[in-house]
Amino acid sequence: MDSIKIFIRGLLMGVCDLIPGISGGTIAFITGIYIRLINAVHNVLAYLGGDLIKYLTLRKKTTFEGLKDDMRGLDVPFLAILLLGILTSILLGSKLIKFLLDYYFAYTISFFVGLILASSKIIFDRIEKHDLRNMTFGVLGFALGFATVFIPEVSAEPTLPYVFLGGFLAISAMFLPGISGAFVLLVLGLYGFMIGALNDMGGRFIYILAFVAGAMAGAAVISKLIVFLFKKDRCKTLYFLLGLVLGALSTPIKNIFGKTSVWTFEQAAIMVALAIVGILAVLLISRKGNRKGS
Repeated sequence: MDSIKIFIRGLLMGVCDLIPGISGGTIAFITGIYIRLINAVHNVLAYLGGDLIKYLTLRKKTTFEGLKDDMRGLDVPFLAILLLGILTSILLGSKLIKFLLDYYFAYTISFFVGLILASSKIIFDRIEKHDLRNMTFGVLGFALGFATVFIPEVSAEPTLPYVFLGGFLAISAMFLPGISGAFVLLVLGLYGFMIGALNDMGGRFIYILAFVAGAMAGAAVISKLIVFLFKKDRCKTLYFLLGLVLGALSTPIKNIFGKTSVWTFEQAAIMVALAIVGILAVLLISRKGNRKGS
């Protein structure tokens, strides 16, 4: 696959990583690079924890050519080009998202709610066994997700450890079907702040660093945990995630009511229409993904 095609896939993934409800991982699946991406990330993390440390501590010798061969074998050029495309989209698209949140908050969140509702169907479609025991885990997930409505709103300047936690949890979206990292940030109350940080990197660069550090730690830890849980019991894990997503919808809905308590019929109709558009958008993307996988 040539560099331009990889970069374009990165651009598409970056756009979706900005929007709660559509994950970049879904786009990776639709465009046929999901397995390659997951394998490359897993291999690079294993390399960072093994051979690279040995090289740096001189317990294992190599040459520059040897390192280049290692990078090619780990598919690092693919990851680098893909990441460049993702970052390009995020940096450019964040300005539009910030504008929409500043001036059309309720409409924008309504669209996001539709995206998230439809994304729960992606999770449901992957559950192979529907019985009472599995559904119990869905109820537990829903209760935990609904509890997020009681998380106090983040102040204008959240703490660095909290931003680190946001990055840690948001990166899990890469490894989970139907869950968006932006949705995780929305639930934690960090979505608007991080969008703002991307538009003011000079003043909030320390928060960007904390988020990236959290994402790197999360990629190393959460990916292994998710692989373990899916191997242990895939259906119970998916039911728990389904409940978690549906329960956590309480937070963005609360945010809508928190901003505006009274709407005209026209405003309410627009919000419902935007939610429906969001639902249809995810279902269309999911349908294309199913065709790709068949």
